[in-house]
Amino acid sequence: MFIAGVEEAIYSQLRLIRDGLNRAAVFAQKVHPARSSEIYFPVDDAPPGKKSKHEPDASFWHEDAKYPGVIIEVAYSQKRKKLGRLAEDYLLDSDASVQVLVGLDIEYGNKGSRKATLSVWRTHVAHTADGDELRVVQEIVDEVCPILRQYSFVLNF
Repeated sequence: MFIAGVEEAIYSQLRLIRDGLNRAAVFAQKVHPARSSEIYFPVDDAPPGKKSKHEPDASFWHEDAKYPGVIIEVAYSQKRKKLGRLAEDYLLDSDASVQVLVGLDIEYGNKGSRKATLSVWRTHVAHTADGDELRVVQEIVDEVCPILRQYSFVLNF
């Protein structure tokens, strides 16, 4: 229920953008929530046809794209440690077709003190002596998000 609330909040913003007459509106008209659709990426140095499978908690997919542009993962306790690795998998395995991974971490423990934090990963091109290299950078680190509380009723915040 938490992720459905977050997804709806994002989609309501997309609907506002769609009402415009500019390029952003035209683009937004082709973006749809894909929930936890299965995503398959090719695996380097593997037999042809071998693919890795991922199932994000939520995603937003443009009709003309091979992969979703936005991935949302919700983390509790141990899964939080895996968000950075998930970001690398999604962003690099898609050759940056996945534009951003948003991690929402719900603090595990005492219900009265739980807080929600947001982290964001994107790709950046690093210019090295050996040429350009695609890297994953965490742009926002554990930013406290009081607004997420309104979607956390199921967690008894």
